[in-house]
Amino acid sequence: MSFLGTEREASSSDNFGQAGSTFTARPHQTTISGRVPAPRWASPWWLLFLGLAIAEVVALGVREHRVPTESDWAGAAELVRQQLTPKDAITVAPGWADPLLRLYLGDRITTKISGRSDLDAFDRLWVLSIRGAVAPDAPHRPANFAQTFGRVRVERFDFEPSKVILDLADSINTARVEMRSPGGDELCALRTFPPTVVQGGLGGGVIAPRQRFVCDDGARPWLWVGPTVIEALDLSPRRCIWTHPQGADPISIIFQDIPLGARVVLYGGLDYHDERDLEKGPIGLRVLISGREVGNFVHRDGDGMARYEIDTRNAGTSGKGDLRLEVTAPLPFRRSFCWTGSVQSGTRATEPGSSAPKQNKEAP
Repeated sequence: MSFLGTEREASSSDNFGQAGSTFTARPHQTTISGRVPAPRWASPWWLLFLGLAIAEVVALGVREHRVPTESDWAGAAELVRQQLTPKDAITVAPGWADPLLRLYLGDRITTKISGRSDLDAFDRLWVLSIRGAVAPDAPHRPANFAQTFGRVRVERFDFEPSKVILDLADSINTARVEMRSPGGDELCALRTFPPTVVQGGLGGGVIAPRQRFVCDDGARPWLWVGPTVIEALDLSPRRCIWTHPQGADPISIIFQDIPLGARVVLYGGLDYHDERDLEKGPIGLRVLISGREVGNFVHRDGDGMARYEIDTRNAGTSGKGDLRLEVTAPLPFRRSFCWTGSVQSGTRATEPGSSAPKQNKEAP
């Protein structure tokens, strides 16, 4: 058969050529001197290798052309930095570009921003994106402002003014924390601990805050209440209030004489390492307003950081009251429950980033 000016000898069943040598399957070409083996570079396999090399070079050029430069990121970050307000949130798309966002704007990204469960407390959202990616928590509408810096696009989405009147994570140190015991409810003391670096890290679990409520600093050092950041089931950081249950007797957090607004929005979940196996017991979250039960929720493995909503307009109070949350678990082993929430005066017309709330359930 002729191929690129060469001819290949057919192989015989005994794999020997004309001179009795082993058949090499090299192509031959016809010259004025007769038929001679073609040079080895004339093999069609070299064309395949050459094509692969050319394709790789072209692909490299395309990739490099799409990569934003440092000046692109720096320009986009500087714009956000100049216009950022205390009620602005920041995100990046796609998600794997988050280290770049932190490199250029990390000093402006607080745990409240990076560990948020929703956008209820924010009036605006800044999105830095590349390659046409869309941020999951951005509204499905055109941005109120957009500008491009090279290959980095900056968008700003404006919302109605926030309806949050009390952030429970911000106010946790003003609360009262109690632990139920055979003798009644015992007060958990708010203590301040010296700084330490022997916490967190890969596989190190959550970091206990320096200031936290200690319910049992003896046999159960994990029985404390305070703000921290967990790695939720979806591997996202969540800023929340650690409240590990002690068992069927509740750990209670009471916010006294606070404005109740129109609704309470809560989120509750566990650290990824304690929820991923989907095999441990449920956790109960009971909510009372001025002694009256208004919510009773159950968190089960697989729920992730679930959202709960409570209508407080019919709580039978005159605008203020006590908000009490009780956390229980029949089997408390590795039930690293962490929750957060806010009291809100109403709802916004559009609430980007909010998931569907769960309904009341019977306590475990």
